Amino acid sequence: VLDHYFHHSNVAPFICTRLIQRHGVSNPSPFHVGACSEAFRSGTYTSGDVVFGSSEYGSLEATMAAIALEPEAASSVLDLDTGYGCSDLWRRSSRRKFIILTCAL
Repeated sequence: VLDHYFHHSNVAPFICTRLIQRHGVSNPSPFHVGACSEAFRSGTYTSGDVVFGSSEYGSLEATMAAIALEPEAASSVLDLDTGYGCSDLWRRSSRRKFIILTCAL
């Protein structure tokens, strides 16, 4: 039963939305959630020449790489949009904590 729930089509967007919200953007765009969801489903995320993940469904390595390395996540243009995400100061401090935590692992 748990495998059935884990592989449900709504699990990837749900988990990605919550993880993105937890790591700096309170209102993620559908594109960012979609890219993260695809990484969750495929188990891989490519940034430049580097491939993250184990190619297995639900790979958190690929999912977290998609959250942190997606071009939209670091876009300074979106900081000016009042309808997107959260304050720039909060985003910077949250991103800093995320990078420190990730490097510590």
